[in-house]
Amino acid sequence: MILSNLFAPKPSVSRASWLACICSLACGFVAACVVPILAQQEKRKGREDQPASDVEGIELFAPRKLDMQFGMRFQANDNICSQLVATIAFPTDWPEQKVTIQQSRIPPNALWQFRDLPLNAPPTARQLLMQIPVLQAGGELEFLFDVEVEKSFINPPPDTTAFVIPKKPGRELNWAMGNSPMIDASTSDIKRLAKTIAASEPPDAWTHVERIYDWVRENIEYVNGPIRNTREAMKDKKGDCEEMTGIFIAICRASGIPARCVWIPEHCYPEFYLEDKNGKGHWFPCQVAGDRQFGQMHDYRPILQKGDRFKVPEEQALQHYLSEFFTCKQRSIGPREPNVIPVLDLGPLKEEIEQLQAAGGRGN
Repeated sequence: MILSNLFAPKPSVSRASWLACICSLACGFVAACVVPILAQQEKRKGREDQPASDVEGIELFAPRKLDMQFGMRFQANDNICSQLVATIAFPTDWPEQKVTIQQSRIPPNALWQFRDLPLNAPPTARQLLMQIPVLQAGGELEFLFDVEVEKSFINPPPDTTAFVIPKKPGRELNWAMGNSPMIDASTSDIKRLAKTIAASEPPDAWTHVERIYDWVRENIEYVNGPIRNTREAMKDKKGDCEEMTGIFIAICRASGIPARCVWIPEHCYPEFYLEDKNGKGHWFPCQVAGDRQFGQMHDYRPILQKGDRFKVPEEQALQHYLSEFFTCKQRSIGPREPNVIPVLDLGPLKEEIEQLQAAGGRGN
């Protein structure tokens, strides 16, 4: 059975240490009930849950403010470490998310800044860059930000027939078209599927994308495993949230529809882009792996980044996901490497999810 929202991470060398620090959400059997229960709890607490529409696009409702913590902890080995440089993904504002830094704990000798990516394009991700001149042997220090994340649920617009596939996607959408690392929109089977779905003559653009969505959900079996390119996943029609999301994105792009990955702790899902009749563009989310949510997303976990093709100075190749990066200079003495611990503390949301999982484990 495919369950939504709380997928355990699969082995991935590039993201293993990052995902290891995220709250444990391995009890998939309770995932389908977690988000609805959280939404009911918000209503019982008297929070505002009336839709606040942006007119033509998504409807936002049930906003919730949560205290969280992001950053890194550094532990030196038996050597003096110098010229420490580290990066980590940091949540930023979106229509459905507002991030406010409440306070920070930064070493007095350290430098930091935010870097928005992609460069020279509308940003879809943010990195925290940290520089520390020296860390004494056996020393420890932490680079932490306490933030308030206000996250809203998303519902689709009341009139979904008002949208069209963009005839000429602008240059700012180049990052959401074509191929990306792990997502290949140019293979013959993806192109053939895109033509078949278009030939079914969907009555409008929304229905067109929904038929792509339904094909992926009906034909790709959810199976947890190591990350694979969409080309490989299409061979045996199996994959988890990353492969299912990637295949949906690939078919969308082959159909001329911009699409991208959205990354939250332990999970990812796609967004697709349509224009209203006035030519204004709108991004819409959908849950490909899990409970059916098309054009909507009911999840309070913070958005870490959007996109699936990033160029960063620290890496030569394009990156599918902005994983953490660390480097330093030190003498090659001693068996231990410096220990770098990414911090992603979901605060009360983590506790609520764990309580719901424990209750589910007892059969309640």
